[in-house]
Parts: sequence; structure tokens; C-alpha cells
Amino acid sequence: MNRTMKRLMSVVVVTTLLATGCVTYDGQLAMETFGRGLVGLILSPFMIVAGIAQGLAFLPYTIGTGLAELNRGLLQAQAVTLDDSYKATFGVAIADPRVNQQTGEIAGESGLYGRYRPEAMSEATKAFQRLLVSQGMPEEKAQHYVLTGVYTHTRSRNHILLAVVYRHPGMQSFRVASKHTGIATTFRPENMGWREAYERDVNGQIIDEVIDWAGIEYSLLRQDKIVATLMVLAAESVKTGKRSPDYWQVERRWMAGETTQIIQESMARVKLDTPRSAQRS
Repeated sequence: MNRTMKRLMSVVVVTTLLATGCVTYDGQLAMETFGRGLVGLILSPFMIVAGIAQGLAFLPYTIGTGLAELNRGLLQAQAVTLDDSYKATFGVAIADPRVNQQTGEIAGESGLYGRYRPEAMSEATKAFQRLLVSQGMPEEKAQHYVLTGVYTHTRSRNHILLAVVYRHPGMQSFRVASKHTGIATTFRPENMGWREAYERDVNGQIIDEVIDWAGIEYSLLRQDKIVATLMVLAAESVKTGKRSPDYWQVERRWMAGETTQIIQESMARVKLDTPRSAQRS
């Protein structure tokens, strides 16, 4: 009963903060308050099932839920499991004794993500492709699915815009106008610019179709469970054939500085209904 009440109260707090527009342009205090509310949010299996269907925007809501409980919810939803994700991303099963069953952290591992390492997004894409192959996707097809990030405000605001895209050239190079200089540039997988999303190349041909996106706090990616859950949600968005053409407008706003508003909008897309409230609607 206490746990149920805690879930309900957490939902009320989070919903109220979003509804009242707690996040302002320089609303660091409001964001911190909001984050503490998410840490206290323990998801029920019903909420996990509902959240998976809502894509990458659901990611921050999983912070306060333990590894085993979150994995049970994924199993109930017949989704990609955290065990598969950990194996593809970190090379260990969640039952490995090095994995903390509450936090999901892997003991003795030096973290790669959320730490400004230039190879992180490239490694994330490789891990994501391994996860897709483990789910039965042919390797040749998996090569077209890429994780991207906009890093323009990671150091100054701790914000990152993430996306999963279907990249028509796959792992090949392509030539586009740089988003930062406007100069026509050829990007290869080893280049930082390759790890951003691009709508069209210099000849007008489609490069990326955005499947899903979310704005989050960059430092969340330091948590192994969050990274593994990101992979799960991205894979589920691929499985359902989701597309998010609104991303391109969002990206332009992000690069213009509207990062906090976009994070709020991203979070507000998630509906944290309980079974009782769902029945009433």
C-alpha cells in the first residue's frame, strides 16, 4: 500500500511540475527539483508497459526504478530486455555479480558515456546495432540504424538532444552542409560530425529519417542502467516503425538555445497514467 501511494504521489508531483511550466529558460533550481521528483518515482509494471510505447522521452522517468523491477516490466511488455541490452552494450549479463541489482552500475568499469568522450556516440551506435542483431535483425540492415546527439549545450547546460535515425547511406561517408559552419563537408564514421542527424545531403538526397528523439540531462548517461534503457527504448521504437519528422524543427530550436523548453516538452509527451486513471479516461 505504501509503495502504491508513493507511486501515485510521485506521479502527481511530476505531472504538476510539467503542467505548471516549472522549467524556465534559466530554471536550474526548477530542473533540480524536477529531477529529485523523478528519482523518487518508482514505476509500476503497468507504467513501464505504457512508458515503453512512448519512446525515448520515457527514459528520465526510469531513474528511480531498480534494475530487476525495470527488467520485469520489460519482460511483461514483451519488449527487448535489459539483459540483452547489457550484453550488447557492456558485454555482461544483468545477473553478473559485478552488476548492482538496484542501481544497475557495473563495478570496476570505467564509464564511457556522459563524460565528454568523443568516441562515446560512435560506440553507442555499435552497441545499438549489436542489440538489433541480437533481436534477429540482419547485420546488413542493422548498419542503417544510428544513434545521434547534439552536443552544443552539454558543457554549458548539461543538456543533450538524442535521436535514433534510419541512415540511408548506412555506415558510409556522406557530404552535407555543416550545421556549424555551413561549409560542404564529407563526414565519415570516425568524424564527430557524422554522429549528428542530417536531413539531406548536398544533392538533396535524404540522409536520415528520424525514428525518435528526446532532450535529457547529459550527465544521466553516466548511469549504466540509463544507457542500457536508452538502447531498449530505441530498439522498441525501431520495432514499431515509429517516425518523428518533428525532430528537424526541434533541432533548430535546440541549437538556437531553447534546450530547457525542449526538455520540458519532451518530458511532457509521457503520460504517467495509473491503471485506475486509465480506466476512467
